[in-house]
Amino acid sequence: MKTIMLVITITVALMINACDVVDAPYLKNPIDPADTLLKDTSSVVVSTGGLQNVLLEDYTGHTCGNCPEAADIAKTIAEANPGRVIVTAVHAGGFATPELPDYPYDFQTEVGTTLDQTFKISRAGNPNGLVNRAKYNARFILGQNNWAPAVAAQLSLSPILDLQLSHTYHADKRTVVATVEATYRSAGENDYSLVVWFIENGIVQDQKDYRLTPSHVEDYDFEHVLRGSMNGAWGDSLSTDAKPAGAKVKKVLRYAIPEGVDWNLENCELVAYVIRRKDDQTRDVLQVVKQAFRP
Repeated sequence: MKTIMLVITITVALMINACDVVDAPYLKNPIDPADTLLKDTSSVVVSTGGLQNVLLEDYTGHTCGNCPEAADIAKTIAEANPGRVIVTAVHAGGFATPELPDYPYDFQTEVGTTLDQTFKISRAGNPNGLVNRAKYNARFILGQNNWAPAVAAQLSLSPILDLQLSHTYHADKRTVVATVEATYRSAGENDYSLVVWFIENGIVQDQKDYRLTPSHVEDYDFEHVLRGSMNGAWGDSLSTDAKPAGAKVKKVLRYAIPEGVDWNLENCELVAYVIRRKDDQTRDVLQVVKQAFRP
């Protein structure tokens, strides 16, 4: 009997020693479901699922009276292709500058200004936009009437990459941890970069709308507004070497939400996309995915 008890005691001790104890703050891989109870928040993984998604960048401004019509067109396109067309409103250029007393709010962002200056959108006038930063009918900057056919052309393509996105939020440190996994569906080059944005819905502010009389709308509902980037305008390198079909690359980004911003986190979303860096003129979007933010 003593021998049996000794064996049991040793076995239990070995089992206890084999278990890892994870200390706070539990910044582990958000994709791993085994970590669910160890996090401040958790979210499901969203994926492109073998389909080509589209990033529709609507360059706009609150004193642009023709821009609300363009926003409605973008919304219609997105609703016709649920989950596959990701609209982002980039407020940049002269029409985005605050004007007192009627248009005091400042929607501008550092990343939005960089994009606008690089692609020269506001110089071409607003509203205008980009569809996966690809040319359509030999044009790069596209007016609103070209968005739908340009989107349709992009949706029909076979994707180079699949993306999976998940995130956690640590409220005590106002820190977001986003995990993106890219799967190469075909051989990839070494010039891909990953960018992750914050966008916000449901911002009620002043907007000019030439379809209405008077044109000053005091309670306009702004959707998918670019609020900032977790890693700058051009992101971080996805890989420094070429990858074969089937290869997977995982990136984890940490971002502290700035103090003093008036973002409503309940209305925010994360947008993750991969660009090709080689072409400095367009930085075309290879794939994009979006997930509702869970504060």
